[in-house]
Amino acid sequence: MKTLALSAAFTCAFVGQALAWGQEGHSIVAEIAQRRLNDAARAAVSTIFTNVSPLLTHASLASLASWADDFRASHEATTNWHFVDIPLAEDAYDPARECKADDPKGDCIIAELERLKKDVRCKTGEEQFNALKFAVHFLGDIQQPLHTVLEEVGGNNIFVEVQVKGLICTGSCVPTTDFAKFHAVWDSVLIQKTVFAWGSYVERLEAGWLKSPEAAGADAGTPTDWALEAHKAAQAVWAAKPANNILTDTYYHVALPVLDRQIAVGGLRLARFLNEAFAAQTCQ
Repeated sequence: MKTLALSAAFTCAFVGQALAWGQEGHSIVAEIAQRRLNDAARAAVSTIFTNVSPLLTHASLASLASWADDFRASHEATTNWHFVDIPLAEDAYDPARECKADDPKGDCIIAELERLKKDVRCKTGEEQFNALKFAVHFLGDIQQPLHTVLEEVGGNNIFVEVQVKGLICTGSCVPTTDFAKFHAVWDSVLIQKTVFAWGSYVERLEAGWLKSPEAAGADAGTPTDWALEAHKAAQAVWAAKPANNILTDTYYHVALPVLDRQIAVGGLRLARFLNEAFAAQTCQ
């Protein structure tokens, strides 16, 4: 089953950056955030759900975390909202170059997140519901390191051989040999090599990185800060990729701490984003 999933990742991708974090990653980010919503944000989210349908009153953020990827497939103008293309060698963000307002596929994730700060609070009906779904998704996307990389379409043009046991393969088992795009490795493969179920990854982070000193204050910053932080991580994990493009446990153990942190901070930042959005009193 894992091989089939990885084969699909190998053969299927949009022109442009691929889908960031698979369903597992987005669900993990959303669940971490849901546990940290304050009373006002929790009530606002519930109201947004209920206004769409009473059946959604008790729906979770994780249930809508990947909606934006489906929406993107038929709404080209949202394509570029999922990423920002910063050259690997650059350490700064240039909006004139990397977030063009006149691009028919949209500007970039940084600009869209700035708009969503108000949209999740001030839109109404289906537009507000969509804004919430975009916010949940893009607060995950912006943490995925390769969604801040220009080169090779964020790693989509690099095909790698994956020979990783990871954490789910224990004892004397031999890792399977899988093939994927380098971008897809960061979307899903590393997560799938770590746990069988995304809920287990949530608990792993709750017991691990989210209790670490580094987690304190990690929800701070702006979309630009988050993108540049992810870009710095991308520089490291890109440089760690072997020249032969064969990823073994050596690469996995370098990548895993980065993966843990980026997913965890996505959840923390999503919670703060929503808590602050629904705490504001005006729509000016």
